[in-house]
Amino acid sequence: MNKRIALILAAVSVFGWGCAEKKKVSSVTDDITGDYAEDSEISTKAEYSDSDFKVLNVTLSYPEGEAPVKVESTDLSGIEVGERIPVCNKAEFAEQCYGQEYWNEQSVYNWQDFVDKPMEGVIESCYTENDLCFLYIAYPNFMYGVYDWDVLCYDPKSGSTEEVFSWSAERLEDHCQDPCFGNGALFSEVYDSSGEKGSVIYKTDLYTHETEQVFEGSTEEYLWLHTDDTGAVCILAYPKDSDDDRVLYKFDSDKDGFVLSEDIEAPENSVTNDRFNGVQSYLVKREGSRKLDMDNEFYHAETSVSTGIIVYADAERFIIRSGNKLHTYDITKMEHYISDITDMGDEITYSCGMVFIGNRSNTFRMPVYCIMPELGLTYPVCEKGIYGDIRRQEDGISFNSIHNVENTMVGAGGEVFLTYSLHTVDKVYRLTVES
Repeated sequence: MNKRIALILAAVSVFGWGCAEKKKVSSVTDDITGDYAEDSEISTKAEYSDSDFKVLNVTLSYPEGEAPVKVESTDLSGIEVGERIPVCNKAEFAEQCYGQEYWNEQSVYNWQDFVDKPMEGVIESCYTENDLCFLYIAYPNFMYGVYDWDVLCYDPKSGSTEEVFSWSAERLEDHCQDPCFGNGALFSEVYDSSGEKGSVIYKTDLYTHETEQVFEGSTEEYLWLHTDDTGAVCILAYPKDSDDDRVLYKFDSDKDGFVLSEDIEAPENSVTNDRFNGVQSYLVKREGSRKLDMDNEFYHAETSVSTGIIVYADAERFIIRSGNKLHTYDITKMEHYISDITDMGDEITYSCGMVFIGNRSNTFRMPVYCIMPELGLTYPVCEKGIYGDIRRQEDGISFNSIHNVENTMVGAGGEVFLTYSLHTVDKVYRLTVES
């Protein structure tokens, strides 16, 4: 779908490795008697230079044997998802949708061929919870952002499916972003492309299927509905005319609504940032240098990289991907591990002490890899294929196996007038890190 927000998020998801060091200090009051003192805890923020870390080049090795994770998968390829006539293909809208597309003064489509043409659904993503698979099924057409979609609950044990929610645009101006899952619910954002109405966020309980409106934005702002590394559902809101004054809301299950989170204003010299375990971390441009520094509430640390994304950060370590290099800084050991991850994929996350890397590509098939960054031990956890949506789970990760489907549009006379490709999820993997 046509995303209205151009944000690049580092792919990350992990457990915390510790807490910030704290120092006991005496806080003496200004009372004239001077006989009262109270201990209080003051968080310390350490400062590190890049030379403080011992550099260790770690060559990845591929030992025999299985990875230290339990691998489970669920086959989704046999699930019937049906078909639907999307809004653009309805008789009253087909000419408006397809009759206005021209190339070199020639009409791209014969809009009559689309009238009441049903489209077969494809499983675009799968979310797992409580041994159930929640399938996001889209019914694609050729007008981005107005896909009709369903969410089905699939029980692998019984083989049964049940509809959780269904959405269909009533007008061409009605658009819906890809939904997200979290807090035991499905969240979806509907917006009016004309700009006359603000975006509306709905929540659907995954088990009772009850739906309610939980947030409404103004016409002057964009909303971005997403989940953070902990799986919490968030809304990033910012004005349409600038990126300033962005605010973050998090869904509070106890209050059954979104609440304003802490200020997320990034430093002026911030290059990229991400949030881990409730703490914001920034890569910032070092004054007078091309190199970047890591900055968060725990420490400010110089690095040896000039570009990169944050894979993970907490009180005891931070990980940066810079091009084809993986940089792991261990604060407890004051060691800096560098590994070459060339051709190992563009989706990367971290969980339970291990880095997981995969790739979504139609031309280059590879497994998802599990890497122990300090040791360089590397394990493929599945066969070569197309994989995506690598996300953190409480005790590991999950990801989807994807394949492409070639479809054709056939005119009334039987002629093929359009060939297109779609991807669909045929298997979902669940990896549990063994203790």
